[in-house]
Amino acid sequence: MHKAFLVGIGGYGMSKLAFLLKEEGFYVSGTDIKESSNVKHLREEGIKVFVDNGSSHIDSTFDLLVYSSAIPQNHPDLLKAQETGIKVRKRGEILAEIVNNYRPIVVSGTHGKTTTTALIGHVLRGECRLNAYIGGDVEGFDHFLKNPDYFVVESDESDGSFLLLKPHILVMLNIDKDHLNFYNWSFENLKTAFRTIAICANSIVVCMDDEPALSIANDLDKEVLYYSICDERADFYGSNIKVVENGIFFDMKHKGIQYRDIFVPLRGAHNVRNSLASIAVASFIGLDVEYCINALSSFSPPKRRIEKKWEYGSIILFDDHADHPTEVEATLTALKSSFPQRRLIAVLQPHRYTRVKSLGHEIVKPLNIADVVILTDIYSAFETPIEGISGEAIFEWARSLYPDRKIMYVEDKIIVPHLLKEILKENDVVVLLGPGDIGEISEALLDTLKGRFYEEKC
Repeated sequence: MHKAFLVGIGGYGMSKLAFLLKEEGFYVSGTDIKESSNVKHLREEGIKVFVDNGSSHIDSTFDLLVYSSAIPQNHPDLLKAQETGIKVRKRGEILAEIVNNYRPIVVSGTHGKTTTTALIGHVLRGECRLNAYIGGDVEGFDHFLKNPDYFVVESDESDGSFLLLKPHILVMLNIDKDHLNFYNWSFENLKTAFRTIAICANSIVVCMDDEPALSIANDLDKEVLYYSICDERADFYGSNIKVVENGIFFDMKHKGIQYRDIFVPLRGAHNVRNSLASIAVASFIGLDVEYCINALSSFSPPKRRIEKKWEYGSIILFDDHADHPTEVEATLTALKSSFPQRRLIAVLQPHRYTRVKSLGHEIVKPLNIADVVILTDIYSAFETPIEGISGEAIFEWARSLYPDRKIMYVEDKIIVPHLLKEILKENDVVVLLGPGDIGEISEALLDTLKGRFYEEKC
């Protein structure tokens, strides 16, 4: 049996790859910087995981070492593998080697990939032998089948590894200014990369509401299906969006037929687009539209995508992955639509110094949607600090842009529950924002509020 060692195995993408490699016949083990729920789950499934202690955990018996883009080049296991001649590959390289053996349905775009990949997987797996590689925490997609009919994969443009994939169907959700540090700080370079993967695809599903993605699809001689909530000419046109507390209803027009009151347990108009994308993919492979619509109603959303964590009294807490201003705007708008009469408090943990440098003042623009904003320091994600880029700088940008808005800054997220304890009122809605570790304060905030309630009763 071949042996594979994964550095950074506790991340969502790497932990899913661990299960995939195990299904492909590898003995899998790995290391991560700390204990986590993912690490615990891997161990429960028989995968040995070490916590980094500064020394190497591999020897010459290993055939493969896989590492994520977050791992520094001087990591002990990476150096040891290079010294001993073990095959070393990035996560995206190994993923492509496996996925390209099947018929890949590749989900690409700056925003919405995790949810859309999960939606496609959910809709298709009732009718197809399907594998789905999703870079987030989604119930029911930990294990993989041998010889699937299709392989749905959430691609990664951040390090260019999505260009290794050979799409049977390519979904282009949107193209926005992100990860520009990899593309020599050029948005044109990023768009060129998307054009390159589109050229390789047999068929394309594209959002008509995103001009950069649409211009690429229109310029290619490919079979294309279009979806939109703005343009009635689309093959799949969503309209009449109605927001309820547990999701959204919408109508859809396809081939002259109007389908009414489609329900999906997600929030926000952006998730109508994502749902339309999943139906378009399903129609490409011949599934019945009515079947797809019915399947959407039973979808279980990924964790940390406007995820309701708890409700205590009349206060509700949501947890969300968003940090890019486009995503933050979508999340805050969705919550404001769901709870129009309530005060919305946003706690944003900015992510990566390079991302903040690339976005600049754009990062604070959507914060006025919230009634109260708390900013924390930047979550580095292993990056080296950049001079002039800090949580305090973002705070000053926000105060300058919105001087009348209540905006606060705390360097350490641990302070946030105590701050919220003092300012929360009945019927408030709180959302934690950011891909880093801001979600870890959820239970601490609940405990703090219970303590306040106890003190008030006494």
